[in-house]
Amino acid sequence: MTTDTQSTDSVQNIPKVHARFADCGWDSIRFLDAVAMYIGKTAYNIEGEEVAATTPVAVTGIQNNEIQVITELWADNIAEYPTLVKEGKLQQMGIVYSDNIQGLYVPRYVIEGDAERGIKASAPNLKTVKDLINYADIFVDPEDSKKGRIYGSISGWSADIILRKKYEAYGLDEFYNYADPGSDSALSASISAAYEKGEPIVAYNWSPNWLTGKYDLVCLDDTPYNKTGYDIGVTSFPSMNLPVAVSNEFAKAAPEYCDFLKKINTSSSVISKALAYMQETKCTTEEAAAWYFKNFEYEWTTWLPEDKVEIIKASLGLNQTKKTNNFIHFPENISFDIKTPIDNIIGYQVEHWSGFFEGQKFILGGLITGVGTVVKIIPWWLLILLIAFASWKSSGTWKKPLLFSFLLFFIGAIGLWDLMNETLTIVIVSVFVSLLFGLPIGVLTSGSQRATRIVRPILDTMQTLPSFVYLIPAVMLLGIGNIPAIIATTIYALPPVVRLTSHGIRQVDKEVVEAAKSFGSTKWQTLVKVQIPQAMPTIMTGINQTIMMAISMVVTCSMIGATGLGSEVIKGINRLESGRGFAAGIAIVIIAIIIDRLTQAAFKKNDINSTTGAK
Repeated sequence: MTTDTQSTDSVQNIPKVHARFADCGWDSIRFLDAVAMYIGKTAYNIEGEEVAATTPVAVTGIQNNEIQVITELWADNIAEYPTLVKEGKLQQMGIVYSDNIQGLYVPRYVIEGDAERGIKASAPNLKTVKDLINYADIFVDPEDSKKGRIYGSISGWSADIILRKKYEAYGLDEFYNYADPGSDSALSASISAAYEKGEPIVAYNWSPNWLTGKYDLVCLDDTPYNKTGYDIGVTSFPSMNLPVAVSNEFAKAAPEYCDFLKKINTSSSVISKALAYMQETKCTTEEAAAWYFKNFEYEWTTWLPEDKVEIIKASLGLNQTKKTNNFIHFPENISFDIKTPIDNIIGYQVEHWSGFFEGQKFILGGLITGVGTVVKIIPWWLLILLIAFASWKSSGTWKKPLLFSFLLFFIGAIGLWDLMNETLTIVIVSVFVSLLFGLPIGVLTSGSQRATRIVRPILDTMQTLPSFVYLIPAVMLLGIGNIPAIIATTIYALPPVVRLTSHGIRQVDKEVVEAAKSFGSTKWQTLVKVQIPQAMPTIMTGINQTIMMAISMVVTCSMIGATGLGSEVIKGINRLESGRGFAAGIAIVIIAIIIDRLTQAAFKKNDINSTTGAK
């Protein structure tokens, strides 16, 4: 949306004030930011911009005036919030809404079925959270078929603490695994994918959001709220008053705008409708705000003085006819939509290829279980001895073995040994799958220029796309957890081994190849006995890079529920626990250094042996 000349003239006497609005990571706050920023720009000369920040970071920022406005603050999740208000470290404005609902949700078709979609009720007597004990076989964990899966809250939210207490207090831990989704977007994608496929799912959710606006979800009943029971996890979540908060400096700089923020008030149902509209039409938050202004005039006009209401109405009426300078700004009438086709492709795969992806989940789940079991049964002292021995064999000295032993012992001493094992499991499986596909592809492309020309741009795209992009389809197709993390990691880590395998084989001296052929070697014999051994140093470099890239995805994949050290880093970020984040980060660095040094030393030794003919 843009403001017209008339509305701009009407606020030109108001000093311009710049304001940063917190984007805490969920759709409803982005929508409210868009509404508040448009009103601010059009009627109050407020120049707003959104800044990404978790809730704890935003609350810290608003105290320091680094962030000026939080339009939807889940204040009850911030233990120190009442103290901050009382001590005057920030200013509370109005309550934006208070009819929110949190809890464990299931699709209605799980309880009642859906005749139109041909879905039978799988849990007809499921009414309360406690009833979940009887339906663990319905909500099966794809990574552990012996238990069900509950998709929990995002780590760092107070809801996560309460849900974990509820999980134990109700005895659900005996029948279910509690899955940390890593991020609210991963949680939303899991719920959406399950609903589109008509599969059962039980997950933490809240209203308002686009899911409750688009899908028919049922919040399971629980014991009525009381403070004592809630603290130990045996009651329902209370509805919260969600205030708007501003910094002290901003309250002084823009008092009239803050008067508007004190009156802003809507409802969960209205916001859910706006978010569902935004999701279905794939529009921006600004376009959703324009839709809201036109469809809910009865609501927002009560927040503003009459003259400001007229300014907003005028700007909306002229918005469609406003002309832009196409010489400076890119022409608005030239537009190509690539988002919708991509969404449609992913949506089609989610709905129609479920059998194929279930097969992938079964295979990868078996690999994870097998590797994880082996890693876990190795005693800590034996693993340290094995690493020390491998280091001694590759280096020939005791300096590195002693250093590596100390570093591994340090990981255990800071309480991260089990998480390290989980991370190693993900890395090992990811690297195995990457090599399983990467080495053959590299060999095949080495003998064909046409194949190389086809594969090269694909590898370029895979290597240059931001790693976060791989998480979106992985979650939609495979849910959250270690399985989609392995798929995303494999895609990201695959290019180096393909490139360097192909490059290494092509770089083998042609005279050596011709000599092998002159002695009657077949193509296969030449490849296996001449080209691959000669190219081994380059191939090993590719393997090393693939391993390092797999390790680099550890933290990223924790945002879609992958377990291990990466999840500790995310928890540290979400809770502003610097020590927790640094400890896990240091452990990841230690693992990367040890694996890198061991593989490089082994490759160099192999290179020396192949050059000298030693066995």
